[in-house]
Amino acid sequence: MKKFQLRSVKNWWPGRKVSKSRPHQLSDYTSLIFFSVILGMAAGLTAVGLHEFIHWMNTFFLPADFEAAFPGRLPYWIILIPAVGMLIQWLMAHRFPQQAKQKGVVDVIKSVSFRNGFIPLKSTLFHFLAPAICMGTGGTVGPEAPAAQSGAGVVSALGQLFRLKGDKLRIFTAAGAGAAIAGVFNTPLAGVFFGIEVILLNDLHASALTAFILSSVSASAVSRAFLGNQPKFIFGELVLGSYSTFVFYLLLGLGAGLLSIAFIQTSEFFQKTFARLYQRQVSPLLVMISIGLLMGAAGWWKPQILGIGYTSINKMLAHSFTGQTILILFLLKFFLVIFILRSGGFGGIFAPSMFLGACYGFIFSQGLNILFHLHLDPTTYTLVGMGAMLAGINSVPITAILILFEMTNNYHFILPLMLGTVGSHVVTHIALRGSIYLRELRREGYTYAFGRDLHILRSIRVKEVTRPDILLLPESAPSSEVIKKFLDSQHDTIYVVNPNNQITGVIKSNTLRYVLAEYEQLHHLLLASDIADPDVVFLRSDDTLEEAMKIFAHHRVEEIPVLDSANPRQIIGTLHYQDVLNAYNQLLNRLNLAEGLASEFKTLQEDALQEVIPGFSLAEVDVPEEFAGKSIGELQLRNKYRIDVLMVEEGAQSVFSGREERKKQVMPDKDYVLHRDDHLIIYGRTLDVINFKKIAEQV
Repeated sequence: MKKFQLRSVKNWWPGRKVSKSRPHQLSDYTSLIFFSVILGMAAGLTAVGLHEFIHWMNTFFLPADFEAAFPGRLPYWIILIPAVGMLIQWLMAHRFPQQAKQKGVVDVIKSVSFRNGFIPLKSTLFHFLAPAICMGTGGTVGPEAPAAQSGAGVVSALGQLFRLKGDKLRIFTAAGAGAAIAGVFNTPLAGVFFGIEVILLNDLHASALTAFILSSVSASAVSRAFLGNQPKFIFGELVLGSYSTFVFYLLLGLGAGLLSIAFIQTSEFFQKTFARLYQRQVSPLLVMISIGLLMGAAGWWKPQILGIGYTSINKMLAHSFTGQTILILFLLKFFLVIFILRSGGFGGIFAPSMFLGACYGFIFSQGLNILFHLHLDPTTYTLVGMGAMLAGINSVPITAILILFEMTNNYHFILPLMLGTVGSHVVTHIALRGSIYLRELRREGYTYAFGRDLHILRSIRVKEVTRPDILLLPESAPSSEVIKKFLDSQHDTIYVVNPNNQITGVIKSNTLRYVLAEYEQLHHLLLASDIADPDVVFLRSDDTLEEAMKIFAHHRVEEIPVLDSANPRQIIGTLHYQDVLNAYNQLLNRLNLAEGLASEFKTLQEDALQEVIPGFSLAEVDVPEEFAGKSIGELQLRNKYRIDVLMVEEGAQSVFSGREERKKQVMPDKDYVLHRDDHLIIYGRTLDVINFKKIAEQV
């Protein structure tokens, strides 16, 4: 089980200086602004390039206006165009299988979460071309996934060129995805919240918000300079209705939530179906070309289904389609998007979500008008339906509200839009407990943890929580000794070792019932090695609790044997799930205390005390010379001086004085060895803190 973690971006700018020196802060802030603007512009140019390439592909393969080009029935050769597109995509995936697997928004999330924001350039180029070919040849998918992946990939490559690393590269990669969305849809605010809601999964702190805003604004400025600033959707005057009819917007949202659930579950069903077909040696080429021909046949029948679909949405807003046509378009879009993406095609689901929502909103309003003789405005319900389906399928309520607002340049329907999107999101969240992207990650074997969880799990080694009290038996031990061991102890697991004390198997107490059933006949023949399960899951002493949680989550066990990292298969103890939780909670409490005092740190003056609560204070002290080279546990600071070390500032600068450039802050454990140029943030009763400061100064 791989573990998917979203790293905290609270202190995402590691070079930032906690200092009273204005020039230092200005320098860091200036560099933040510089990179945000430059990389945002790069993401915007990428979005413009993608937009133009899709347009070029469309004009190359398909006429811009089907009705003008073919006044009568479309020619049959139109059916072949999407099949050609699927063929090209298969050839690309066959030639570059590794890049093909790094697909869409999910891969951007993974790159930000645990690849330090690194996206290979080959992958970026692949996912710029393949989706554009799909949409350009009539594939009824959307541009947001390729835009996000291409924008993030370009920013990642430039960030590496600028020597950005760690949290800097990670957050700019996430911001690049949002900026590209802002560029391709001309929606700067929606781009910001796409990065927050989708890429960072809402795990954002204020320090990174500046990068998201500046990058998205820069990308939108570039997009508007090249593509103009016209709204994507054009419509006449909206009629919202009286406030008594607003309940229908909520009902629309609830229905959109149910349709979103149906879409997600249908998509997952066909993903498994195509996977089973490919496992049975059915040719992906044959399947993808068949899907392409199906797409072509649908386009020959209803040309409005071909491509991204913005033109068709505008025609719905203008009431140019009959209800029957819109229902057919809804069903075609619903299944064709799933077939294309799950069979191996490339593209996004934002635009299809809005298309489905437009169809649904129109049908919903017209249905109520016919059944109950109401006078609901189809245009308003079409727009609200777009936001509701977008929020429901993608779990992006804020992004959905903003993207509709910005793509229409109309604020008048914001209240109905909020009712519809929130209603849809609530239904899908309750039913599915996670977005379509998180569900995809779980299917791939990823669990996820957010910033603080990741910090805690990675900061604790398995050996720190290992229990040395274990039951060991040699391979040659008879079955009677195995039973006696279980009866004489409270353990429910015995580990079998060879003469070199290397683990070769494990015996669980619940497996004994099979032994006892045949005990009378076989007890003189069975040895421990015969009973033991040789498939042992284990950890090494130098692993972190992050790796431990992967195994606990995947194998559903309560304890895992721990082997010596220096001597493979030499068992030194066991790690229990409850011990992991206890260690996590203990460190979490320390982090909560440290973060709760963060505001006090900022106002703390060197050589001064800061009272946190009555009777308790914190202070900063230099490491006494006699303490240098000794660990915190060895010094027994809590026992001898009744103070706790909350933080150590490594380097030659005081945390608060701003004298020189600092190195880094750490949350020390008992094994942390102090250095002469370290600085300690100590906490305890005020009198104890004062006494320790005096001792430190005297030493």
